Amino acid sequence: MELRSFHWAAQGASISMGRWATRSPRRWTDSRANRHFDVGVLIGLAESLRASRREWPENATYNGGFFDKAMALCESMPKPVIAAISGTALAGAFEFALSCDLRIAEDGDYLIGLPEAHLGLLPGAGGTQRLPRVIGMPGALMHILMGNPLNPREAEKKGLVHETVSGKALDRAMEIARRLSLHPPEAVAYIKRLVRNATETPLSEGLALERNLFLKLCISEPALARMRSYVEANITSPSRSIVVEGD
Repeated sequence: MELRSFHWAAQGASISMGRWATRSPRRWTDSRANRHFDVGVLIGLAESLRASRREWPENATYNGGFFDKAMALCESMPKPVIAAISGTALAGAFEFALSCDLRIAEDGDYLIGLPEAHLGLLPGAGGTQRLPRVIGMPGALMHILMGNPLNPREAEKKGLVHETVSGKALDRAMEIARRLSLHPPEAVAYIKRLVRNATETPLSEGLALERNLFLKLCISEPALARMRSYVEANITSPSRSIVVEGD
């Protein structure tokens, strides 16, 4: 599987987006094709490992490869990462999407999810760990145990993707990217850091860090300029949200 990356940058912020593609032994194919992974290749790997008589105790050391490093980069970089899904995203492809901060799906006749249980397997690239963090343990357990992928609209209802759009997923991802690039990059980075770590950080520690980062931003030049601009606009309508020049 491959993630074809697109990068867009403006005003000091960049957002990475991707369009899913799949790999066959003979060629690279678009993700709209039905083939999303090659079970035959997996069988070959399994037979080779069996022949080596190697065993995997539950406490065996795991050294992540390039795929794991790519997902870790998506999660740890200060810039938001948007996955624009325009075709079949099953197994590893969806697991990669789970490492992205936002997932935008294009409406269509294709499936999204983790079907490994049907093959007597389990998601092996983070699906059992990331999906519960995205949709909660009960929903993740049901989805992974049943192994039934969802169409884009169903995936949105279940929380596997943030939005399903009738147009191009990449167009919507670019729209979000442009909007986020208007915010000061420090604010975006701190928000990502706090929210991503919220479920694994004790509440007292998270609240303390949130307050400290809030005050750090509060005295920054970009924040002061925007707050002053908002006050000068003298917005009195209760139906208008906070809008400053540049947003």
